[in-house]
This record gives sequence, C-alpha cells and structure tokens, in this order.
Amino acid sequence: MNKKIILSLSVIGIVAAIAIGGTVAFFSDTETSAGNILVAGSLDLKVDHTRQTYNGVDCKTCSVDVYSSTATRVVAASLGAAYSAVPYNAVEVSNPHPAWQDEAALAPAQWIWVSDPTAVTDTTNGVEYTFQNKFQWNGSIASVDLDLALASDNGYKIVLNGVSIVDKLLTEFNYGAAVPLTGPEEAAFIGNMVTNGQNTLEIIVRNKPLAADPVTGNPAGLLFKLNVHRPQLDCEADSAFQQACRLWTEKDLGQGDTFFNFEDIKPGDSGTNVISLHVYNNDAWVCMFTANVVNEENGLQEPELEMIPEDTGPDGELGENINIFMWRDTDGDGEYDSGEFSIGSYDLAGDSIIPLYDSGTVTGALIGSNTEYIGLAWCAGNLTATEDSPFVCDGSVMDNYSQSDKVTADLILRAEQFRNQPDFTCVTNHIQ
Repeated sequence: MNKKIILSLSVIGIVAAIAIGGTVAFFSDTETSAGNILVAGSLDLKVDHTRQTYNGVDCKTCSVDVYSSTATRVVAASLGAAYSAVPYNAVEVSNPHPAWQDEAALAPAQWIWVSDPTAVTDTTNGVEYTFQNKFQWNGSIASVDLDLALASDNGYKIVLNGVSIVDKLLTEFNYGAAVPLTGPEEAAFIGNMVTNGQNTLEIIVRNKPLAADPVTGNPAGLLFKLNVHRPQLDCEADSAFQQACRLWTEKDLGQGDTFFNFEDIKPGDSGTNVISLHVYNNDAWVCMFTANVVNEENGLQEPELEMIPEDTGPDGELGENINIFMWRDTDGDGEYDSGEFSIGSYDLAGDSIIPLYDSGTVTGALIGSNTEYIGLAWCAGNLTATEDSPFVCDGSVMDNYSQSDKVTADLILRAEQFRNQPDFTCVTNHIQ
C-alpha cells in the first residue's frame, strides 16, 4: 500500500519536471533597423538674364542687387564640417536667433546656413563654409559704386573675384546690426575689383565653437546684401532701351522680371537675349511657354486704314511679324556658333510650346546643378539664323498693317522631374 503511494508521487514528480523543462527558451538573436526615413525630393528652377542687345547695342547694367538666399551656393567646407564641400544650395534659417539682425532691414535677403537648424557638428568644431553668389555686370566699371551690408554668426571673410577684401574670420558677435561697407575708400577699393562680365562674390563664415544647443545657444548664419550701381545721373542719361532693359542674377522670377520691354518697334529692329537656367536638386525636363499672348490694334493709324479700311477689329498684326529663333548657347556669348543645338523658330501670333529640354531633343534632360544657357534672337520681320554668322533681320516684309500695334505675352519656364518620366515631351505634357 505504501509502496504504491510512493510510486505515484514519483510519477507526479517526473511529469512536473517535464513541464518545467518545456518553458526553457532556445538560443535567439534580434536585430532592429531603427529610424528609417523616406524624404520627398525637391526640384527648384532658377533663371538668370545675363545678356540683352537691341539693334547691336548691349544692355548696360545700371544697378544690381546680390543677396543671401536659397540661390546662394555652398562651395567649400573646412575640415570637421557637417557637410561635404560638393556645391549645393544654402537653406533659409526658418527661426533666426532673437539677437540677430532683422531680415527686413536688408530685404529680400534671408538668413541662410547649410542646414536648418544648425547641425550639432557645426557648433563645436569651429567650421568654416564658403557661400558664393555670381552676378553679371555689363558696361563701364569706371564709376561703379557699391553698398554692402553684412551680418554673420560669427566671423566672416569677403572675397570678390578672388581678391580678399575684408578678413574678420576671428571676430565674434557680428550677428547684431549688419556691418556696412559704404565708406568712400572701401567702396572705391571694392569697386576696382568689379569686372565687366561675370563676377563672383564669396563670403566665408566661421562659427565659433561652443558646446551648446544649436538652436538656442550656438546657431550659425549669414545675412548680406550687396548693391552695385552706376551714378544716378549716368543712368538717367541712358537711352530708352538702357533704362528699360533688365538683367538679373540667378533667382526665382517675380514682378518686373521682363525679357522684353520695347515701346517703339520698327521694321528691321532686332535683338538677342541670353537666359541661364539652373535646376536643383534633380535632373529635369524644361519647357517654355508663350502664354496669354494678346495682339492689340492699339488704335488704327491713317496708313493702316488705307490698307485695310474695313479693319476695325481688336486684333493686331505685330505678333505674327515678330520672329524668334532659340538655341542652346553653350558658352553664353549670345552668338549662334557651330555645333550649338537649334531649338527652333517661333512667332508671337499666339501661344506656343517650346521644348528646351525634353525626350525629343538630342541632349535630353537638364542636369541638376549644371548651368545651361539658352540664346534667343528676335526680329521685326524675317529672321535668318546661320551658324557662325550674325543674325540677319529683313524688315522689308513688314508693312503698314502693324503700325501702332501692341503685343504682350507671358514667358513661362516650367521644370518637370526627369526620373521616372523617360518619354516626357513638352507638347504631350503641356500643363503650365
């Protein structure tokens, strides 16, 4: 009897042991990929207007503003910098430090840096970044004057066309009121550095190393505005063309940025424009549209009435007589050279779709961060474009039908992403 009880207890003990053994874990390992990120890319098209001529006369620059913005490029970085020295665009600082210079005083200049907010690495290593703007100056430089104001956190060095003008890299606390460089001696010295053609302004900024929060304790930034100008009386003495023509550096287009503004076109008048395109941060297809084209009679003069006495309608004939030729101006000199790609010929009789870079052109897309030039020649009459030869404008084909007529038009430049659109054409994808 006792033996049976003992045996039963033994069996129960064995079963319990088995149950406990079944809860022991096998060898295992877990790996985690944390913080995965997908960020939508960006595409930003900016436009220069670098050259313009009218009947063989070059547009002279009267005044040009160069200022810190997202068009400013970061072209160099010191050792220890958070970002590489591969050129890329600066970014706007969205929340400038309360102690910094108010942007409104130098509008439309923006506080910029290489990141927003400042990378922690840039607060502790005493890093230096080189910010670059290029600008075009056409005409005499004998009487050029400059106004330059700058604020930076912290030290800065100004280099114009490779010549160091001011070196205060080791100076601290420059982020308050902007430092003006407007004295006669300074302006004259800087003015002597300006060249006829393209100029390069570089500002190197050094952030003082400080172990502190980058947003509240040790942010970094640059704010500047440079105005290069000829004396007012000199500009007032310019011809109507010189006073009306506009040249500008790389920017987003806004009110007043016109490629044409002519009040007294005659048969045989002609001109050229050179437009520079920059697309960030991806390759892109680029189309131009002439839109909202309006041809007005703008009154009927006696010679016009003699030809068409019954014509009392609102439509003018000038646009159909303004002939345009466009090409890829590889060197940006405004001349149609051998080997440069012909985009085509157009007029201003109505809206047009002009493929600058699409799958139907021989060179394909506009490469991101490259600078490409588009040449445009126009003629009041028949335009003949021949490689390595001057443009020929024959105004004899125009007659009194166009007298006093007026044409207005918008020129729209649109960039579309290249990636995943290998067959994109401006004609089939013509949403403006």
